[in-house]
Amino acid sequence: MERVLSGIQPTGEVHLGNYIGALRHWASDQDSYDCFFAIVDLHAITLPQDPEELRSATLDLAAILLAAGIDPERSTVFVQSHVAEHAELAWILQCFTSYGELQRMIQFKDKASKRHGEIVSAGLFTYPVLQAADILIYRADRVPVGEDQRQHLELTRDIAGRFNQRYGETFVLPQAAIPRMGAKILDLQMPDAKMSKSADSPLGTLKVTDPPEEIRRKVKVAVTDSGREVVASPDKPAITNLLTIYAVATGSSVPDVEASLAGKGYAELKAGLAEALVEFLRPLQDRRRELLADPGELARILRAGAEKAREVARKTLSDVYERVGFLPRSK
Repeated sequence: MERVLSGIQPTGEVHLGNYIGALRHWASDQDSYDCFFAIVDLHAITLPQDPEELRSATLDLAAILLAAGIDPERSTVFVQSHVAEHAELAWILQCFTSYGELQRMIQFKDKASKRHGEIVSAGLFTYPVLQAADILIYRADRVPVGEDQRQHLELTRDIAGRFNQRYGETFVLPQAAIPRMGAKILDLQMPDAKMSKSADSPLGTLKVTDPPEEIRRKVKVAVTDSGREVVASPDKPAITNLLTIYAVATGSSVPDVEASLAGKGYAELKAGLAEALVEFLRPLQDRRRELLADPGELARILRAGAEKAREVARKTLSDVYERVGFLPRSK
């Protein structure tokens, strides 16, 4: 089986766009691939984090991943900081990455510009190299990424190719796997922007943990386009977004949703969408609560996942150390 590596940060809160565009696809990938799912807490501290909040968010994210259908018996679920080989390989890969390549990373420029006089850490600058290590340490064949991460994956391939050219075939050159349906869920208040974990638009972001009354409130105040016709079209980005979400939540197509709302207005669209979302998220929310009620079991699952991950990571790092000329470690 081809191997797939997916990572998600325990920062912000998981929203509907994450679930539709990523987590549901990750769960279905288990049927076809050898899946590694990492909670990337090392990446999280490139920006300041409260330690207790980070610990709590990491456990909560683990519960959400499992509640979303990821099976620790079929996949490897772990916390990035529990596998030291990630950081060790990242240092070596930094020596195969140019300053100019990192300067050109769009996400670094964007995040650095928002620091407004606060420190911009070297970790934020070298973040893409750690991301490359996350992928290459497992010799992953495929990496599910959004369009905003495609540049990072291309850098990963460049770094791996550079290493392979110098030392011989060592790393797999990973391919991007970008979901088509529902890969880009837009903000309910700003339909020209992707739904985001940031707090810039709290009413525009539907969290997977939002209670039913909050889901209904956010859908009710979602912005709409001019006119009254409930159709998806380029000049109706807000309505197109709501119809896309409706289609995913009900397991139907956008044309089918349009047909069901023929002759109805935006109020009926929102009312139906809100109830569809409440039911769509109910199983995940119920399972998450069950998992969080037993933190010991969650910790056990993460320990077991980290050990499985280390078995693969140790072999890759050993090969890399031998190729670059390091002395072997004592047993």
